[in-house]
Amino acid sequence: MTDLLYKVKDIEFGYRPETPVLKGVDFSVDAGEMVALIGPNGAGKSTLLKLMVGLLRHEKGGIEFDAKPLEKYSPRELAKRVSYLPQDDEIHFPFTVGEVVMLGRWPHSGGAFFDSPSDREAASRAMAKVGIPEWSNRTITELSGGERARVMLAKAIATESICLLLDEPVSDLDLKYRAEAYRLIREMADGGIGVVIVAHDVGPVSRWADRLVLMADGNVIASGTQDEVLTESNLKTAYGVEVKVIADGADRALFVSPAGEADR
Repeated sequence: MTDLLYKVKDIEFGYRPETPVLKGVDFSVDAGEMVALIGPNGAGKSTLLKLMVGLLRHEKGGIEFDAKPLEKYSPRELAKRVSYLPQDDEIHFPFTVGEVVMLGRWPHSGGAFFDSPSDREAASRAMAKVGIPEWSNRTITELSGGERARVMLAKAIATESICLLLDEPVSDLDLKYRAEAYRLIREMADGGIGVVIVAHDVGPVSRWADRLVLMADGNVIASGTQDEVLTESNLKTAYGVEVKVIADGADRALFVSPAGEADR
């Protein structure tokens, strides 16, 4: 494994030829790095993640994972090494939480049943990390949206991959569990896993990410630290609204509010 996990070079993609979604996007993520994709709805963030796991095929440019072209991986081989948690990862059948988390072990099964002792241990570790070990026998359909979000995060972790691609994993969580989820994701990055997270709560995610990538209209507007990316000029360009950026204390978390609101 190289330090550079993903290299996305000059990617172009559109669901329809006349409507490009990504326009020459360059992007990378290293092992042990937490990268946050931010920007308005329709910027292309979720589409970029789908391209990175091979669910969509780019029209121009190239994507490499661990120094190898993405198209050289079989779906199962890539799924062993990259955990992808989409926005709409819904389970509509009354599986237990333990069974849902165990689904994260499917790439390692080789087509056989995936309930070996090592699979069960990996699922148990994932549930413990997310703080839901006692939920194993609960039915997924009886859980709230926030509770389901925690289960789906545990499923992604159970794969024990070297890279996590997470599309708004904390959007349904309340303030307490949102902070805990960010802390867990940060710990995983510190342990050597590459993380790409799509987030709309710009201020909070900036506390945890190593790098922010601001996207708008299919382009990367800015990439770098929060000081470099979360400027009033960049945010106005991306979101089309005047904003006020405020530094908060020694950790320099940045909050964004409509211009004038911070003075009220």
